[in-house]
Amino acid sequence: MKTLKNIYSTPERHFVVTEKDINNKNALLPHVLYNEMEDFVKSIITNQANITFSLPELYKLQLLKNAFLNDKLLIKSQIIKYDNSELHVLATVNKTSELNETICKAVFKFPLNLAISNAS
Repeated sequence: MKTLKNIYSTPERHFVVTEKDINNKNALLPHVLYNEMEDFVKSIITNQANITFSLPELYKLQLLKNAFLNDKLLIKSQIIKYDNSELHVLATVNKTSELNETICKAVFKFPLNLAISNAS
């Protein structure tokens, strides 16, 4: 008999700040950081059938520190709210240095398809 096995994984994405991503003070441009976070969250949700829109809606954004040229960054996510109407995903960006500093946090909302969520 085959049994289902739940496999838990924490999605994450690494990226390095390059010269095309910075301003004249070598700091990471905010729109580049936001686009990386949005693309990451979209890639996680893409395969889910009960999401109404594939575009995430930014709910909350906290820019805590700057990232600079050649910084190695890690984006992680976690679900912070899931109910009949929407899904909230927290994306956190950390520098992958000895200090492991958090530089940004964002919450993205995805509306859920009510027909599917009511059927379950």
